[in-house]
Amino acid sequence: MKSVSFISLGCDKNLVDSEVVIGKLLSSKYTKITTPETADLIVINTCCFIDEAIQETESWINRLVQIKREDSNKTLMVIGCYPQRYGKQLSSKYPEVDYWIGVNDFPFINEILTQKNRNRVFIDNPPYLYNEKTERFLSTPSHYAYLKITEGCNHQCSYCVIPSIRGKQRSRQIESVQKEALQLIDQGVKEIILIGQDIGHFGLDWSGKKELAHLLKRLDHSLPNGIWIRLLYLSPESMNQQLIETIATSEKICKYLDVPLQHTHPFILQKMNRPSNIDKTFKILNTLRKTIPGLFLRTTLIVGFPGETDAIFNQMVSTIKSFRFERLGCFVYSPQSGTPASQLPHQVEDEIKQNRYHQIMKIQKKIAHDFHRSLIGKTLEVILDQGPLSQKPRTFLGRTYGDAPDVDGQIKVIVHKNSKTVQPGDILKVTINKSSTYDLEGIYS
Repeated sequence: MKSVSFISLGCDKNLVDSEVVIGKLLSSKYTKITTPETADLIVINTCCFIDEAIQETESWINRLVQIKREDSNKTLMVIGCYPQRYGKQLSSKYPEVDYWIGVNDFPFINEILTQKNRNRVFIDNPPYLYNEKTERFLSTPSHYAYLKITEGCNHQCSYCVIPSIRGKQRSRQIESVQKEALQLIDQGVKEIILIGQDIGHFGLDWSGKKELAHLLKRLDHSLPNGIWIRLLYLSPESMNQQLIETIATSEKICKYLDVPLQHTHPFILQKMNRPSNIDKTFKILNTLRKTIPGLFLRTTLIVGFPGETDAIFNQMVSTIKSFRFERLGCFVYSPQSGTPASQLPHQVEDEIKQNRYHQIMKIQKKIAHDFHRSLIGKTLEVILDQGPLSQKPRTFLGRTYGDAPDVDGQIKVIVHKNSKTVQPGDILKVTINKSSTYDLEGIYS
């Protein structure tokens, strides 16, 4: 009986890849999941999207290399974006690593493990896309799961390495997604989170048109009642009236949309090689709010992009204060080698970047605090994630429909009604009675 230890870094899309790898290993000779110190095989799935992610990846590799040095019988494997990006140069940098496997080669992990020669790099397989028949071991809590419907990206944002690592967008077939969703529900999943680099362009590669609304209608009709469908992530230009109406009229699709803008000034958006008609973008966002009552809108911004002057940054501040996103995240720009943005003039100093980041987050903190206060007295659907944490009163931790796992806040739920039957995974109607900047408290009675 052989054991495996698995570390998964980065985004939820990476996590699905990790679950596929674990599924393949468990279908082979590995039957136990354990710690790196006690495992026969150590696997780390890596991220290298920004400098912070690269640093985390390399810190983990160094730690695992040390474990391997203490026990040379262990097999150490590094997979994912980091080896795909940096390729052959890694074998000399970390000679203790037995296998380097890229984003299209990991499905063949069991075959690669039979290779006798170690410290080899596998990054040359053609673009890969998993389906409902692929082995997969869920690592999330049993009541929610990510379902990747697209791989790769057709956008050519000037700061981003993802297209060069993951390739062009590939979309799964609608029937494949539907079958996997039903399989997940059979396993007890209550919240299905559809993910991809830009799921709004789902189907464009094989249909010539955007098919997300078609997919959502199929899921809405075929999945049982009492299921949540959450969407991550949508570019502004990928949304049309059909998609908006599909989301608005569905009882299963969470009224929560993550729409990364990255910036709000046309000059910077042009330099980012993103759609720069910001008036059109906010017209779409306002249409979303008008058409979908109770909508939670989340966005992501990048501060400190080359050419971002004080005046341009202040314009973004003004826009954020005016529009008041319910949820907002922020990144400090870090130039990535090989991207056009890394060669742009007028790079912003690190201290200025950090100051701008803290300014944006301070503003959003006030917006989030005010928004949460406005929810007091309202009744929202909540999915329970953990508990009971206490018995008197019986309390659980959960998320409103406006909160995605790991990136948004939580709600503490005090249960008075049918308390003995309530358990994690249940979706309840909870009345909000307290709020803080990022979290809520409510009563189910």
